[in-house]
Amino acid sequence: MCEALQALKDKCSIIEDEPDSSDALATFDTTKPSLLDMPVEILIKICSFLDVQILKHTLSKVCQRLNDILADDCLWKYWVHSKIHGTYPTLPQLKLWEETQIDWEAVCIEMDLETKKWTHVKDTMKHIVVKDVHFASVDTVLLVNNGEVCVSGGRDRGMALWNVLDIAPHDQSYTLTSTAVAKPKHIRHDAHTGWVWDLAADSIDSASTIYSASWDNTVKAWDLERGLERKQVFQCGMSALSVVTTGNEVMAGLYSKKIMSFDVRAGSNHSYSYKPHKGPVLVLQTFNNMVASLSEDKTMAIWDRVAGKLLLSDVKIPTDKAYPVCISWSPSALYIGDSKGCLHLFNPENYSYVRTHEIWPEPPIIKPSSKITGCYQNQGNMIVCSDRGEIKFLYNSYPPQEYTNVRSTTFDVTQLRYLNGVLVIGTCDSALEFWVPKERYD
Repeated sequence: MCEALQALKDKCSIIEDEPDSSDALATFDTTKPSLLDMPVEILIKICSFLDVQILKHTLSKVCQRLNDILADDCLWKYWVHSKIHGTYPTLPQLKLWEETQIDWEAVCIEMDLETKKWTHVKDTMKHIVVKDVHFASVDTVLLVNNGEVCVSGGRDRGMALWNVLDIAPHDQSYTLTSTAVAKPKHIRHDAHTGWVWDLAADSIDSASTIYSASWDNTVKAWDLERGLERKQVFQCGMSALSVVTTGNEVMAGLYSKKIMSFDVRAGSNHSYSYKPHKGPVLVLQTFNNMVASLSEDKTMAIWDRVAGKLLLSDVKIPTDKAYPVCISWSPSALYIGDSKGCLHLFNPENYSYVRTHEIWPEPPIIKPSSKITGCYQNQGNMIVCSDRGEIKFLYNSYPPQEYTNVRSTTFDVTQLRYLNGVLVIGTCDSALEFWVPKERYD
């Protein structure tokens, strides 16, 4: 007992010998410069190296001065330009920016989240490879309903409906290749009598009907809630290579160089058609009241749905021995990917050509070129996919700046879709590949 008391006394004496905290504060020289005394320009420079989440949720809570600095768009604008080493937005001379203020903080957060996600893909994503559900090339895929539902179609003339979270691996591995575990919710082997070439939905966010374009000269409507039950058939008279929807209107791009429009309320007969190209219509894309079409004749046409007339019919795509494959259209940029690995930038307001970006350089003559089979863009980021199996992630700037890339397990990628963090590709190897954020399974 005496030994215990002696040990306690020794500890108390040590505490008493320590200098008083008030004395320590008294020795602090408040005249020396601190972080808060620095000029705003230096603070902004320091913040450009810090994580966006730290800036938003931690540093802004330190004091009122830092909160005021972080509430200013100048800091977030500087953060963006310190990352891209280029021009942002892509086309700053657009009339759009005279009427709309850029939310620089939102752009920063989006850039930061996407960069972290894909540069540490094995830690943040589940990569799921599904084979042998389709027994031929999977030529088209579609994501709807918050990225939770996927529809696929291919050269086996069938369509499959997937619940994305149901095909998750049940372990912590990054990759799963399985046919026993990963099965579609519904599959229609007899969806068409020809290749299923393109898919569209009545609404990406809350889809109830899926439309499929096929080489059997039809576009068909399928009830998503009833397991791909057929609702309607639209006769096109020629192979349908592309399909889009807007409101109650379904538009099909045909091999016969025509574009046909159908009103879902008026039966299977088409409402009108127009012929803007001299070659097959490969791609259709809607934006507001406009419809862009890309053709094998290396041109783009713009149709005004409200006016019911063709605005432009001969917008040249500057490709040498290449043809357009995909399109991404937003208020701030219009990109067209071609079969030689180039991404062509157009002004989205007057449809004039701006510049060509060589995403995949032309290989030696003995090797095939990389075809850009998918392009996605949002405010700050871009995803571009090659048929050779490489997926590149870039900042959506001028010029686009790559920050990482991911490889698929298969070659000959046919199409890419991205929605709410979920990425899916179709391949000629009868496979689909999914990248799903791990937190979606929590």
